[in-house]
Amino acid sequence: MKNKVKLISLALLFFISISISALTDEFNFDITELQVTEGGNIIRGINGGVVTTKDNQIKITADNFKYNKLTKLLEAQGNVIVSDKIADVIIESNKVFYFKNKEEIYTIGKSKALNGNDFQIDAEQYFRYNKLTSLLEAKGNVKLEDRIKNITTYTNEIFYLLDEEKISTLGKTNVNVKDEYNIDGSDLTLLRNEMILSSDKKATIFDNDSNIYSLEQFQYSINQEILKGENIYFTRNGKKNKIDKYFFETGFFNLKEDKFLGKDITSELHKTLFDDEENDPRFNAVSGHGDEFNTYYDKGVFTSCKKTDKCPPWKMRATNIRHDKVKKQVIYKNAWLELYDYPVAYFPKFFHPGPSVKRQSGIIGPEIGDHTTLGDSIYLPYFYVISDDKDMTLKPRIFNSGTILLQNEYRQETKNSLTIIDSSITKSHDSSRFDRADNRSHFFANSKINLGIENFESSNLEINYEKTTNDNYLKVFDFMKSPLLVGRTISTLESLIKLDLVHKEYDLTTSFEMFETLSGSNSDRFQYVLPSYNLSKIFDLEELNGTFNFNSSGSNTLSQTNVTTSSLNNDLSFSSYDSIFYNGIKTNFEILLKNINSVGKNSSTFKNSPQSELVSTYNYNLSLPLLKNTNDSINRLIPKLSLRFSPHDMRNNSNIGRRINTDNVFSSTRLALGNSFETGESLTLGLDFIKEKLTTEETTKETTKETTKEKFNEIQKYFDFKLATVLKLNEEKNIPINSTLNKKRSNVFGQVNFNPNKIASLKYDFSMTDDLGRFEYNSLNLGLDFENFSTSFNYIEESGVLGNSNIIENSTKYNFNEYNTLSFATRRNRELNLTEYYDLVYEYKNDCLVANIKYRKDYYNSQDLKPKEEMFFSITIVPFYTYSPDKMILNKDRID
Repeated sequence: MKNKVKLISLALLFFISISISALTDEFNFDITELQVTEGGNIIRGINGGVVTTKDNQIKITADNFKYNKLTKLLEAQGNVIVSDKIADVIIESNKVFYFKNKEEIYTIGKSKALNGNDFQIDAEQYFRYNKLTSLLEAKGNVKLEDRIKNITTYTNEIFYLLDEEKISTLGKTNVNVKDEYNIDGSDLTLLRNEMILSSDKKATIFDNDSNIYSLEQFQYSINQEILKGENIYFTRNGKKNKIDKYFFETGFFNLKEDKFLGKDITSELHKTLFDDEENDPRFNAVSGHGDEFNTYYDKGVFTSCKKTDKCPPWKMRATNIRHDKVKKQVIYKNAWLELYDYPVAYFPKFFHPGPSVKRQSGIIGPEIGDHTTLGDSIYLPYFYVISDDKDMTLKPRIFNSGTILLQNEYRQETKNSLTIIDSSITKSHDSSRFDRADNRSHFFANSKINLGIENFESSNLEINYEKTTNDNYLKVFDFMKSPLLVGRTISTLESLIKLDLVHKEYDLTTSFEMFETLSGSNSDRFQYVLPSYNLSKIFDLEELNGTFNFNSSGSNTLSQTNVTTSSLNNDLSFSSYDSIFYNGIKTNFEILLKNINSVGKNSSTFKNSPQSELVSTYNYNLSLPLLKNTNDSINRLIPKLSLRFSPHDMRNNSNIGRRINTDNVFSSTRLALGNSFETGESLTLGLDFIKEKLTTEETTKETTKETTKEKFNEIQKYFDFKLATVLKLNEEKNIPINSTLNKKRSNVFGQVNFNPNKIASLKYDFSMTDDLGRFEYNSLNLGLDFENFSTSFNYIEESGVLGNSNIIENSTKYNFNEYNTLSFATRRNRELNLTEYYDLVYEYKNDCLVANIKYRKDYYNSQDLKPKEEMFFSITIVPFYTYSPDKMILNKDRID
């Protein structure tokens, strides 16, 4: 019986198989459960199975099938896997349609296609695979991952011709090539066999070195890393702050070897290249090529000037331009310097520092001069880089009179030190009819060393040496551009060794010094201080409601050949905090003690035998600040007085110059005498009046929710007046005479400051005799600053015991526009009825060019210093002359 059942079952299965084969000539069905409806036209397979084509080329595995015999459409659902054995393509999806008559397979929803084990395409909308054309189309957030070629593509729609190994994208596309390059573009084509990526649309390529290539169209050979394209914008280091941009009409780039070849090139370097954000440094060239070491431009032009609608102020046009990145130079051949499109100078060969260099040897800031005494001259300074921490500036000036001035500046900086040496020698200079064709020289040297001593906040050693062979040599040849001479009045030379220590508990300075006055006989011009020291410490004692200050200083001095003095002073002072009474009176007091130890030889101040004394002074200060406010002003009236008493005699300081004014008359050390205190009793009376204007400003503050207006008061100094005088019980003959504090009633000192607006300002200082009968000192300063015009007048007059001078000076500046400036300065000695000098300077300045014409007429006459008239013309072109010492010099103030 069992055998009969088995035979019947096998026969039934064989019958069903024959029936399915009979039902369709297209497919073979291997289905768990099969349903045939509509007269055999619809065949359904459920509960899993496999459908293959008659030639076994296509195999489809799914949970459910539906086949329409009339339309020859096979539909598969649920975990569908389609395999094309011939093309080696596998498609996975949840729903697949197979149009047998078109040989087209179509998926819906998320799908995946595999071409071999290392090529995968994922899409979210659909796949369309045409077996006849071998075209695979995918759409919807498509990701193509080629693990063999190490290329990943992201796009919305992709077409893959399997036979040709050609991949095309439609719409925005991102391609990652070997994790080295990222390409953003649209409608890209990849020839996989040839490994060539291209597009006729705009694309941007990023590499791992932050370089960016933007192209109108391009072709990239992936294996050779050769990129070519049109209308290329190349940005070097695009992700960094300082960006250089290049434009090529057509260009070829070897990305592997960092080489390029292009035509119609424009290079735009970053704007801050030459320390001026107004600059737009750039190259233009007909063609060019280069690598990581050199860039070559053919028929090129360079300028650093700001871009405008007009021609640049200057440009350098050359047959060949080479940018040497190793030497950091831009080198020109057959070059013309053009100013406003007009050629002014030809250079067969010329170079200047390149974009990345900070310090470069070369000529800096030349000048042409005309001097009535010294003659015409040319000044050609040359900056020479010795090493990373050393450089030198050679500054020769050649006069048509035969005089040659050779000046040198040497600089060296280490981690903890800075050394500057300035020296010169002049040959064939006739200083006077008694001194013909003489040589002159000077030598200045300064070193500052940070010793880095442990437990000190700072520990600095300074060594300075100054020497010249002629008293007026530095003034005659105007060495004021030297970093060791700028801003100084060269009347005294100073050489020293000084140690400066700063501790959190105290400060200590000690030194050995030598001074040379550039006047007088050789025997009287030197002064030696060997050694000197100063030690100070402050104690803040809240329980005593004040502060203690201890200071100890001493020196040993040799002057005028045989005058020696030695002194050691110890000072202890106490200053109380301010006390304010209920009625508004403010008081404080000071106690100063001084221990003076001294000895001298041939000195008018110190005795020949050692002396030691203790002196003291006591000050009591009182003031009554009165305040009155109005809607538009703040008014203060401050009467004040100071009682001062010192019961000790003082040394003879009558001939020392000391000027008293309202700024120092209330100071406890107003005479600044190190060897004694101001003796006797005195009462200092003063009155200050201060008026300040209040102006209300309104600002608008915007937030995401609302706009509000805020008002604030601006306080402007408007007017202040100060008056003071000193009364004494007795005349004191040892007090400096020109201070007028030696009399019972000193001069009346006053000061007026008036600022009526932001345009004008006036300051007036005066000193009147005690009977108010005569002004012995007047100083008037008037300033005007209005838009493009500014001027200041300064008038100083001294008479009586205060001196004998009468000076008026003026400084005026007018800006015609943002580029052109004219300035004028003069000084007249009314006592001698002599104009000392005229200075007239015209300057044209923009972001890339500075031109100066300087005229000076000097009427001073003294031995080598004769009345003179001089004119200088100088021109500075950025970047040719921007690498001057003040740009490259190691910062002197860093060692402090």
